[in-house]
Amino acid sequence: MTAQAQAKPPADLPNLAGAFEMFVQASQALEQQYAQLQEKVEQLDADLIRANERLRVVLDALPAAVLVIENQTISHFNAAAKELFPDWVSGQAWRIPASWQLGTGPDEYMIPLEDGTVQTWQVKRADTAGRSVVQIQDITANLQTLEASERTDRLAAMGQMSAGIAHQIRTPLATAMLYAAHLSAPQLAEADRIEFATKLQNRLIHLEKMASEMLQFIKGRPQKTTSVPVLDLIAECCLTIDGLLHAKQQQIEQHIDVADARVRVDRPSVVSAVVAILENAIQISPAGARISLEVRRHPEAITVRITDQGPGIAPDMLDCLFEPFATNRSQGTGLGLAIALNAIRAHRGDIQARNLSTGGAEFTITLPQDLNAADMP
Repeated sequence: MTAQAQAKPPADLPNLAGAFEMFVQASQALEQQYAQLQEKVEQLDADLIRANERLRVVLDALPAAVLVIENQTISHFNAAAKELFPDWVSGQAWRIPASWQLGTGPDEYMIPLEDGTVQTWQVKRADTAGRSVVQIQDITANLQTLEASERTDRLAAMGQMSAGIAHQIRTPLATAMLYAAHLSAPQLAEADRIEFATKLQNRLIHLEKMASEMLQFIKGRPQKTTSVPVLDLIAECCLTIDGLLHAKQQQIEQHIDVADARVRVDRPSVVSAVVAILENAIQISPAGARISLEVRRHPEAITVRITDQGPGIAPDMLDCLFEPFATNRSQGTGLGLAIALNAIRAHRGDIQARNLSTGGAEFTITLPQDLNAADMP
């Protein structure tokens, strides 16, 4: 073999050289792209720092205390939170302090102070992926203003009611006095005495009920509330009106879909309100009718829809249906629906009534859900 043959380069050397050149070019392109990417990352970091600074300025300007919670620990809080809770530090576990007592409204807590007074704070929580934002705000003054306004409204309503009260009391009182006069007659037969005594007792019971309902009407916000499963509340309402249903040979068709939803209420007053609507539906529906009871869960509220098979609400009654003594029935005090609305609104709820095109009337009660029971640690 000659020396020239031995020095001859391999046949695939040009291919290797080309591949190496391509590798160098690709490496340079990657380095350039990496440099551009690094520049973008640095720009994004700078933008994020500026955004966080702007967010901090905005949060510090808020009058409400704001906490950012990550993995159940405090990662950030604004100036208002630092002033309100000077002992709290970033990194500590977040939980509602044991001294905070659940208030009467949604997201409300009663905070006892060292001077013996009690403040009401509202605690709102918004959850995102792996992070929660908690807003804490003192709403004591707002509630005091609201309660003063509600008290003024109730006093004004009582003023408007005064003429109706006099009329409503005068008739049964005059009848009771008449029965009492008959009972004092010396020659009254025993059978007549028993009859007049029974009638007198019924009139006095009616007057006592009216007085009790008037006191219920002027009540303000409930002083003590508890978290109640909606299913338990509805079950108690149905049990309460069971006797009246049997007396009229009626049935309730229940359509309930609330799972484990809860409401924070003064249980007796809300049960009484729902029962008042149910009794109204039963009384105006014919014997053998079916009363529809539909209970649904919504993101922040519970609705109770009651539909009767009565003649519907008279057009002249629609606008004043929930006013005291607004009734066209000979029986009753005319305060039941007014008291029901007052009780539900005291819990930040409402009652709406309408006639259905298919006949009958529909009453819808709305109450806020007790989301604290599930959301707050």
